[in-house]
Amino acid sequence: MSTAFPHLFEPLQLRHKTLRNRIVFGAHTANMAKDGLPGERHLGYYRERAMGGAAMIVVEPMPVHQTALLTRGNFRPGDDAVIPHFRAITDAVKAEGAVVLQQLYHVGQHGDADNSFAPNWSPSGLPSYHDSDGSHAMRETEIEEIIEGFGQAARRCQQAGFDGVELFAAYNALIDQFWTPFNNRRDDQWGGSLEDRTRFSRAIIERIRAYCGEDFVIGMAVNDEPDREVALSREAMQEVISYHDERELIDYVTCGTGSYFDFYKLMPTFIYPEKLGVSLAAALKEVVTFAKVQAESHIRTPENANYVIASGDADMVSIVRGQIADPHLANKARDGRPEDIRGCISCNQMCWGRRSRDYWISCLINPSAGREFEWGGDRFEPSPNPRHILVVGAGPAGSNARASLPKEGTASRSPRRAVNSADSFALLDCSRAGGRSSS
Repeated sequence: MSTAFPHLFEPLQLRHKTLRNRIVFGAHTANMAKDGLPGERHLGYYRERAMGGAAMIVVEPMPVHQTALLTRGNFRPGDDAVIPHFRAITDAVKAEGAVVLQQLYHVGQHGDADNSFAPNWSPSGLPSYHDSDGSHAMRETEIEEIIEGFGQAARRCQQAGFDGVELFAAYNALIDQFWTPFNNRRDDQWGGSLEDRTRFSRAIIERIRAYCGEDFVIGMAVNDEPDREVALSREAMQEVISYHDERELIDYVTCGTGSYFDFYKLMPTFIYPEKLGVSLAAALKEVVTFAKVQAESHIRTPENANYVIASGDADMVSIVRGQIADPHLANKARDGRPEDIRGCISCNQMCWGRRSRDYWISCLINPSAGREFEWGGDRFEPSPNPRHILVVGAGPAGSNARASLPKEGTASRSPRRAVNSADSFALLDCSRAGGRSSS
């Protein structure tokens, strides 16, 4: 093992599980479900990142109620039919040595009735901020219905082999709406004081613990939004998380950026500085004594990730787009080969771009993303007929092709999907869209 990133590859105890390093492939909407069920596309996608060395994988969000459905590729809420399909994924991920969780979510007033065919539920009936939809102020019976929805979703996760769940409280989703005075204008036991505004999240966690027991990780995803005064400030978020931490309710908290008030920092492009989520992570590290803290958002390289851990600003790092671009980022960093990592360029064309068009996500510089199940993954094997390759064109296609080829003096290898020719020389023309190979 390389000593280039010593802090990044220290193990970490997370409740009853030991993470083999500090690199997490965090939750994001891959939007791959068919008929509400995960399939071979999901299996190949997550197994590849576990095989690539990620210590923990948080599978894309599960809506906990019909009112929570947000995309056509969402999973079925409230249906035990998902359990055997997820079991295939958790078995595969665990076989590669990774811990596996699933995120549970409800976005409240920001729902999409076109996909859910249901009203949007929220604490106080306010409208969304990214479309023209309104919402329905939840009755107490409906609040209980959602709490039970989270509990039942966690039960299904445990039966499907997940090691725990991550509660989505980021981006001004439903849990965060109950925390935030701007969204929560209730005058009953669910609004007002800090104790009452956190009653909803505490009740969800207590219900999950009752169903799933002590050997089950419960994480919480939150976000940093200092540019919108209606959002929770860092000081207010410290107060909320500290309140949960004092009661040892959550095992870790992960810190992202942006929100439904400001989409731009949800998946920041290359114009934003790196390590965006670290400021909130460092602030929360100051107030927690039980929970681990994870930083995410624009932590794209092992150098940055190692620095965040070494500085003490976080215990873990979530690298999502970086491991979409190169599923084997962790192993390459561990082996002292950071120069071989296919780096994310934060273009957002095929991850956020395809997701916003309600397709399953892909990657501009890694066309195998989402196709691992049919392309044999993103791995390489020795070629039976080594060749000299001339790569023409240094755009994403050419650069990726060059990165796939061996360095001079090393064993020849070629992508599994490459043309297999007995010729000793081949031209790989990447100077036009799609590229072409010829002899």
